[in-house]
Amino acid sequence: MHCEKKGANIMSMKNRANAVWCIANTPVCAGSGEGDFRADCNIQRSDDFPKIDAGTFKGSLLYKMDGKLKKIIQNQSPDQAKLSFSDLRLLFFSVQSSHGIYRLLTSVNCLEQFFLEISWNEYECDNVYQELKGLKRRVVDGVICQWSHHDDTEWIGGYKLQAVNYKDNVIKDLLRKLGLSQTVIKHIGIVSDKDFRYFTRYHTEIITRNRLENQALFTEEYLPEGSILYGFICEFKDLVRPVKAPVLPQISRWIETNEKEGKEYQIGRNLNTGKGSVTISEMKREEVKNGKSLCRFKSS
Repeated sequence: MHCEKKGANIMSMKNRANAVWCIANTPVCAGSGEGDFRADCNIQRSDDFPKIDAGTFKGSLLYKMDGKLKKIIQNQSPDQAKLSFSDLRLLFFSVQSSHGIYRLLTSVNCLEQFFLEISWNEYECDNVYQELKGLKRRVVDGVICQWSHHDDTEWIGGYKLQAVNYKDNVIKDLLRKLGLSQTVIKHIGIVSDKDFRYFTRYHTEIITRNRLENQALFTEEYLPEGSILYGFICEFKDLVRPVKAPVLPQISRWIETNEKEGKEYQIGRNLNTGKGSVTISEMKREEVKNGKSLCRFKSS
Protein backbone atom coordinates (compact mmCIF):
# COMPACT_ATOMS: atom_id res chain seq x y z
CA MET A 1 0.00 0.00 0.00
CA HIS A 2 1.28 3.44 -0.83
CA CYS A 3 1.78 5.64 2.19
CA GLU A 4 0.75 8.70 0.18
CA LYS A 5 -2.83 7.41 0.18
CA LYS A 6 -2.86 6.96 3.94
CA GLY A 7 -1.42 10.44 4.35
CA ALA A 8 -4.12 11.87 2.09
CA ASN A 9 -6.83 10.28 4.24
CA ILE A 10 -5.32 11.79 7.35
CA MET A 11 -5.08 15.23 5.76
CA SER A 12 -8.76 15.12 4.74
CA MET A 13 -9.80 14.72 8.37
CA LYS A 14 -8.16 17.86 9.72
CA ASN A 15 -7.48 21.45 8.79
CA ARG A 16 -3.83 21.53 9.76
CA ALA A 17 -1.29 20.00 12.10
CA ASN A 18 1.80 21.61 13.59
CA ALA A 19 4.80 19.47 14.49
CA VAL A 20 6.74 20.09 17.70
CA TRP A 21 10.11 19.16 19.13
CA CYS A 22 10.34 18.00 22.75
CA ILE A 23 13.86 18.05 24.22
CA ALA A 24 14.56 16.49 27.62
CA ASN A 25 16.47 19.07 29.67
CA THR A 26 16.61 16.62 32.59
CA PRO A 27 15.85 12.87 32.78
CA VAL A 28 12.16 12.18 32.14
CA CYS A 29 10.00 9.44 33.69
CA ALA A 30 6.53 9.44 32.14
CA GLY A 31 5.87 6.08 33.74
CA SER A 32 3.39 3.43 32.71
CA GLY A 33 3.15 2.07 36.25
CA GLU A 34 4.12 -1.43 35.10
CA GLY A 35 7.36 -2.98 36.26
CA ASP A 36 9.66 -5.28 34.30
CA PHE A 37 12.94 -6.98 35.02
CA ARG A 38 14.83 -3.66 35.01
CA ALA A 39 12.58 -1.26 36.96
CA ASP A 40 9.44 -1.16 39.06
CA CYS A 41 8.18 1.95 37.23
CA ASN A 42 9.28 1.89 33.61
CA ILE A 43 8.78 4.52 30.93
CA GLN A 44 6.04 4.29 28.31
CA ARG A 45 6.94 2.46 25.12
CA SER A 46 5.55 1.79 21.67
CA ASP A 47 7.03 -1.08 19.64
CA ASP A 48 9.63 -1.28 22.44
CA PHE A 49 10.80 2.31 21.81
CA PRO A 50 10.30 5.00 24.48
CA LYS A 51 7.43 7.44 23.95
CA ILE A 52 5.38 9.97 25.92
CA ASP A 53 1.64 9.44 25.86
CA ALA A 54 -0.56 12.04 24.16
CA GLY A 55 -2.46 12.69 27.40
CA THR A 56 0.79 13.44 29.24
CA PHE A 57 1.88 15.78 26.43
CA LYS A 58 -1.47 17.60 26.54
CA GLY A 59 -1.33 17.81 30.33
CA SER A 60 2.11 19.44 30.29
CA LEU A 61 0.70 22.26 28.12
CA LEU A 62 -2.46 22.58 30.22
CA TYR A 63 -0.38 22.98 33.38
CA LYS A 64 1.13 26.18 31.93
CA MET A 65 -2.14 27.63 30.61
CA ASP A 66 -5.07 29.49 32.06
CA GLY A 67 -8.30 31.10 30.87
CA LYS A 68 -9.32 30.98 27.24
CA LEU A 69 -6.41 28.89 25.97
CA LYS A 70 -7.03 26.21 28.58
CA LYS A 71 -10.68 25.96 27.48
CA ILE A 72 -9.52 25.58 23.89
CA ILE A 73 -7.12 22.78 24.81
CA GLN A 74 -9.87 21.04 26.79
CA ASN A 75 -12.28 21.46 23.83
CA GLN A 76 -14.74 23.38 26.02
CA SER A 77 -15.28 26.33 23.68
CA PRO A 78 -18.22 25.57 21.33
CA ASP A 79 -17.23 28.15 18.70
CA GLN A 80 -13.72 26.80 18.20
CA ALA A 81 -12.26 23.94 16.20
CA LYS A 82 -11.27 20.82 18.10
CA LEU A 83 -7.66 20.00 18.92
CA SER A 84 -6.03 16.61 19.10
CA PHE A 85 -2.58 15.67 20.39
CA SER A 86 -0.35 12.85 19.22
CA ASP A 87 2.04 10.78 21.29
CA LEU A 88 5.56 12.17 21.50
CA ARG A 89 7.73 9.65 19.64
CA LEU A 90 11.44 9.21 20.21
CA LEU A 91 13.71 10.33 17.36
CA PHE A 92 17.11 10.86 19.03
CA PHE A 93 18.29 8.93 22.10
CA SER A 94 21.11 10.39 24.18
CA VAL A 95 23.93 7.95 25.07
CA GLN A 96 27.41 8.48 26.52
CA SER A 97 30.13 8.42 23.85
CA SER A 98 33.92 8.34 23.63
CA HIS A 99 33.69 11.31 21.22
CA GLY A 100 32.06 14.60 22.13
CA ILE A 101 30.78 13.33 25.52
CA TYR A 102 27.46 12.05 24.13
CA ARG A 103 25.72 10.86 20.96
CA LEU A 104 22.15 11.38 19.82
CA LEU A 105 21.38 8.00 18.31
CA THR A 106 18.66 7.22 15.80
CA SER A 107 18.00 4.58 13.14
CA VAL A 108 17.14 4.74 9.45
CA ASN A 109 13.62 3.43 10.04
CA CYS A 110 13.01 6.05 12.75
CA LEU A 111 14.17 8.78 10.37
CA GLU A 112 12.00 7.37 7.58
CA GLN A 113 8.93 7.30 9.84
CA PHE A 114 9.66 10.84 11.02
CA PHE A 115 9.96 12.32 7.53
CA LEU A 116 6.91 10.37 6.38
CA GLU A 117 4.77 11.79 9.20
CA ILE A 118 5.84 15.38 8.72
CA SER A 119 5.32 15.10 4.95
CA TRP A 120 1.70 14.10 5.64
CA ASN A 121 1.38 17.37 7.52
CA GLU A 122 2.72 19.59 4.72
CA TYR A 123 6.30 20.00 5.86
CA GLU A 124 8.68 20.05 2.94
CA CYS A 125 11.15 17.15 2.87
CA ASP A 126 12.12 16.87 -0.78
CA ASN A 127 14.85 14.45 -1.92
CA VAL A 128 15.18 12.76 1.47
CA TYR A 129 13.95 9.35 0.32
CA GLN A 130 16.94 8.68 -1.95
CA GLU A 131 19.33 9.53 0.85
CA LEU A 132 17.48 7.21 3.24
CA LYS A 133 17.80 4.37 0.72
CA GLY A 134 21.54 5.00 0.56
CA LEU A 135 21.79 5.02 4.34
CA LYS A 136 20.00 1.67 4.59
CA ARG A 137 22.76 0.07 2.54
CA ARG A 138 25.50 1.51 4.75
CA VAL A 139 24.04 1.19 8.23
CA VAL A 140 24.41 -2.41 9.38
CA ASP A 141 24.72 -3.92 12.84
CA GLY A 142 27.82 -2.66 14.63
CA VAL A 143 28.19 0.49 12.47
CA ILE A 144 27.51 4.13 13.35
CA CYS A 145 27.14 6.72 10.56
CA GLN A 146 27.98 10.31 11.46
CA TRP A 147 28.47 13.68 9.81
CA SER A 148 31.54 14.64 11.86
CA HIS A 149 34.78 12.73 11.27
CA HIS A 150 36.36 10.86 14.17
CA ASP A 151 38.38 7.67 14.58
CA ASP A 152 37.49 4.40 12.86
CA THR A 153 35.82 3.13 16.04
CA GLU A 154 33.62 4.76 18.65
CA TRP A 155 32.55 3.53 22.08
CA ILE A 156 28.89 4.21 22.75
CA GLY A 157 27.81 3.38 26.28
CA GLY A 158 30.55 0.75 26.51
CA TYR A 159 29.56 -0.73 23.14
CA LYS A 160 32.15 -0.65 20.32
CA LEU A 161 30.91 0.54 16.91
CA GLN A 162 32.68 0.97 13.59
CA ALA A 163 32.47 4.66 12.68
CA VAL A 164 31.63 5.67 9.10
CA ASN A 165 31.88 9.30 8.02
CA TYR A 166 28.74 10.26 6.09
CA LYS A 167 29.06 13.14 3.60
CA ASP A 168 25.55 13.56 2.14
CA ASN A 169 23.79 16.55 3.67
CA VAL A 170 20.10 16.28 2.67
CA ILE A 171 18.93 14.90 6.03
CA LYS A 172 21.18 17.23 7.99
CA ASP A 173 19.95 20.28 6.08
CA LEU A 174 16.30 19.27 6.55
CA LEU A 175 16.75 18.85 10.30
CA ARG A 176 18.36 22.29 10.45
CA LYS A 177 15.46 23.83 8.49
CA LEU A 178 13.03 22.17 10.92
CA GLY A 179 14.66 24.00 13.81
CA LEU A 180 17.42 21.79 15.23
CA SER A 181 20.63 23.66 15.99
CA GLN A 182 24.00 22.83 14.49
CA THR A 183 25.19 21.96 18.01
CA VAL A 184 22.53 19.26 18.23
CA ILE A 185 23.04 17.97 14.67
CA LYS A 186 26.79 17.41 15.08
CA HIS A 187 26.10 14.88 17.86
CA ILE A 188 23.74 12.73 15.76
CA GLY A 189 24.75 9.15 14.99
CA ILE A 190 22.72 6.71 12.85
CA VAL A 191 22.77 3.02 13.82
CA SER A 192 20.89 -0.10 12.75
CA ASP A 193 17.39 -0.78 14.07
CA LYS A 194 18.73 -3.71 16.09
CA ASP A 195 21.42 -1.59 17.75
CA PHE A 196 18.99 1.28 18.34
CA ARG A 197 16.55 -1.08 20.03
CA TYR A 198 19.37 -2.35 22.25
CA PHE A 199 20.39 1.15 23.35
CA THR A 200 16.84 2.34 24.04
CA ARG A 201 16.16 -0.80 26.07
CA TYR A 202 19.36 -1.10 28.11
CA HIS A 203 20.76 2.44 28.32
CA THR A 204 17.91 4.29 29.96
CA GLU A 205 18.63 5.60 33.47
CA ILE A 206 17.55 3.45 36.43
CA ILE A 207 17.26 5.30 39.75
CA THR A 208 16.53 3.68 43.11
CA ARG A 209 14.19 5.63 45.39
CA ASN A 210 12.63 5.17 48.82
CA ARG A 211 8.87 4.94 49.26
CA LEU A 212 8.27 6.96 52.42
CA GLU A 213 5.09 5.38 53.72
CA ASN A 214 6.56 1.90 54.17
CA GLN A 215 10.30 2.54 53.73
CA ALA A 216 10.44 0.20 50.74
CA LEU A 217 12.97 0.69 47.96
CA PHE A 218 11.75 0.87 44.38
CA THR A 219 13.31 1.72 41.03
CA GLU A 220 12.29 4.16 38.29
CA GLU A 221 13.31 4.22 34.64
CA TYR A 222 14.15 7.58 33.02
CA LEU A 223 14.62 8.73 29.44
CA PRO A 224 18.14 10.26 29.44
CA GLU A 225 18.74 13.99 29.45
CA GLY A 226 19.24 15.39 25.95
CA SER A 227 16.95 12.91 24.18
CA ILE A 228 14.68 14.44 21.51
CA LEU A 229 11.09 13.46 20.69
CA TYR A 230 8.55 14.83 18.22
CA GLY A 231 4.77 15.03 18.02
CA PHE A 232 1.82 16.86 16.47
CA ILE A 233 -0.96 19.20 17.54
CA CYS A 234 -3.86 18.75 15.11
CA GLU A 235 -6.86 20.99 14.46
CA PHE A 236 -9.93 19.07 13.25
CA LYS A 237 -12.85 20.34 11.23
CA ASP A 238 -16.35 20.42 12.67
CA LEU A 239 -18.34 18.55 10.03
CA VAL A 240 -21.70 19.65 11.47
CA ARG A 241 -21.23 23.29 12.45
CA PRO A 242 -18.67 25.69 10.95
CA VAL A 243 -16.31 27.20 13.51
CA LYS A 244 -15.74 30.94 13.83
CA ALA A 245 -11.96 30.86 14.02
CA PRO A 246 -9.08 28.37 13.84
CA VAL A 247 -7.36 27.82 17.17
CA LEU A 248 -4.04 26.30 16.13
CA PRO A 249 -2.46 29.73 15.41
CA GLN A 250 -3.28 30.80 18.98
CA ILE A 251 -1.53 27.74 20.39
CA SER A 252 1.42 28.35 18.05
CA ARG A 253 1.86 31.93 19.23
CA TRP A 254 1.67 30.81 22.87
CA ILE A 255 4.33 28.11 22.36
CA GLU A 256 6.54 30.56 20.45
CA THR A 257 6.26 33.16 23.22
CA ASN A 258 7.18 30.58 25.86
CA GLU A 259 10.15 29.48 23.76
CA LYS A 260 11.45 33.06 23.43
CA GLU A 261 11.07 33.55 27.18
CA GLY A 262 12.97 30.34 27.87
CA LYS A 263 10.08 28.65 29.67
CA GLU A 264 10.19 24.93 30.32
CA TYR A 265 7.42 22.36 30.74
CA GLN A 266 7.01 19.51 33.20
CA ILE A 267 6.42 15.96 31.99
CA GLY A 268 6.06 13.03 34.32
CA ARG A 269 7.02 12.69 37.94
CA ASN A 270 9.54 14.06 40.46
CA LEU A 271 9.50 17.80 39.78
CA ASN A 272 10.83 18.31 43.33
CA THR A 273 14.01 16.39 42.46
CA GLY A 274 14.60 18.24 39.19
CA LYS A 275 13.31 15.54 36.87
CA GLY A 276 10.93 15.84 33.92
CA SER A 277 11.92 19.30 32.64
CA VAL A 278 11.50 19.60 28.86
CA THR A 279 11.59 22.30 26.19
CA ILE A 280 8.77 22.24 23.63
CA SER A 281 9.11 24.22 20.41
CA GLU A 282 7.39 24.16 17.03
CA MET A 283 9.22 22.88 13.99
CA LYS A 284 9.97 25.53 11.44
CA ARG A 285 7.73 25.18 8.40
CA GLU A 286 8.53 25.84 4.75
CA GLU A 287 5.28 25.74 2.82
CA VAL A 288 5.03 22.97 0.25
CA LYS A 289 4.47 23.62 -3.42
CA ASN A 290 0.91 23.47 -4.81
CA GLY A 291 -0.39 22.27 -1.45
CA LYS A 292 1.14 18.80 -1.93
CA SER A 293 3.82 16.99 0.01
CA LEU A 294 7.20 16.94 -1.68
CA CYS A 295 8.23 13.79 0.17
CA ARG A 296 7.70 10.68 -1.96
CA PHE A 297 7.48 7.63 0.27
CA LYS A 298 6.34 4.07 -0.16
CA SER A 299 6.02 1.71 2.76
CA SER A 300 8.87 -0.78 2.85
